[in-house]
Amino acid sequence: MPASVPQPLAVLTLASLLGPPAIAVQGNQPDLIPQAEPDTAPLAKPQEEDYPGTELPMNLNPTPDQARAPIGLLRSPGMPRIYWGQTTRFTSAFNPAFGIAVDGSFNWADNGSDEDGFAFDLGVAELTGQGAISPNWWGNFALETDSEEVELTEAALFYSGLADRTSIRAGRFFLDFGKQMQIHVHDLSTPQRPAVLREYLGTEVPGTGFQFDHWAPIGETTAFRFSTAVFGDQESHGHGFLFDDHDESHGPEVEPFVDDRRDFSELIFTARATAMTDVGEESMLQLGASLRAVPDFGFEGGTNDTGDTLSTDGLNQSVYGLDLTYGWNSDDGTRSWTFGGEYLYADGDLNAEVVGDGTPGASLDLLSGSAQGWFAFAEHAWDQQNSVGLMVSSLEKLEEALPRETESTLYWSHYPTEFMRVRVAGIHFDREGAEDGQALMLQLTGYIGAHGHPYNW
Repeated sequence: MPASVPQPLAVLTLASLLGPPAIAVQGNQPDLIPQAEPDTAPLAKPQEEDYPGTELPMNLNPTPDQARAPIGLLRSPGMPRIYWGQTTRFTSAFNPAFGIAVDGSFNWADNGSDEDGFAFDLGVAELTGQGAISPNWWGNFALETDSEEVELTEAALFYSGLADRTSIRAGRFFLDFGKQMQIHVHDLSTPQRPAVLREYLGTEVPGTGFQFDHWAPIGETTAFRFSTAVFGDQESHGHGFLFDDHDESHGPEVEPFVDDRRDFSELIFTARATAMTDVGEESMLQLGASLRAVPDFGFEGGTNDTGDTLSTDGLNQSVYGLDLTYGWNSDDGTRSWTFGGEYLYADGDLNAEVVGDGTPGASLDLLSGSAQGWFAFAEHAWDQQNSVGLMVSSLEKLEEALPRETESTLYWSHYPTEFMRVRVAGIHFDREGAEDGQALMLQLTGYIGAHGHPYNW
């Protein structure tokens, strides 16, 4: 420590830059923390906030360490809270950030089926972990269970040493499409994934592959990010929706599949480009475009008279998306308004239906063509503990004649503590040619330890 810098000043500087967890480590294990050098630059504001709607001001001139960070440097409007707990992610010590999330509800649903009524549901219990491997490598995983099955939804390695503001990830991770698809359902501000995303992409879509991600400043107030990825497989799964999206009147459920090994040109391709910019002193606007192309896949489901599963292959499908999000925050960060929407267009082989299940002439009737849908939402937080929102989603269902379905959700979220959320929601479905549905739910979500996923803006 140079003589010109008193020890207390160095400690305070570290406290302001690294936050309470880091200074706690400095006090207990001083050999793990490098000594601070004199710095005449103004202190940076903390780069992670734990309040709803209080997105970070853009830092388009990051330090070298910040520029190498693969996530977390910028946050755009409408992103979920992240709780890193009493640990840090990127240290050379063995100090991984482990966490548990539990999400459940007491709900009532009525959609004209045999399963109408009240129920207690465990939406998900999730175990997560993130930790550094070396200065340029880190990894994360997420295990989820709904009390019936356990699934590894994330297990990826990240490399950030290629260039500033650039990262590469390989392994199993969520689809980067629009503002929502990379976010786990229990982290959403709404109790369910919007209906158009569930129908055209899936409730949650983890896949195994490789992704390149880069962001860069444009001028003084704008940032641009793009990602491109190749997947060997993507498997839709999910939790947190109160209605079965499959109509039993259309026969047994049909699932998409891909072959284990294919030509490179037949792998699943995704891409996203997005830009956000400051709009005045307290507002931010983000625009994005996304693509998922599946050039070779098939459908399977139902059986013929001998019990063999029906299937068809050699199909292709593309989904395109445009999203727009606007966020406003009060100057003290306690109040906010967030508005957003997304439009989706699906083209190609969209779905299949079993005809004559269990008979000698059983077959899959393919639905090909195009369909479109959208969702929009508005959310207001009047303090750091309470927010209310409305989300509406309308779409052409991927069924014969493309019937129209509209889903409306009104919700209130309350955060009694930093690590707990209580939510009350009402949901209504308006279905063309079918009985309408409605639901009420009381949802409780709790976080133990450090909870966070590698969400990017």
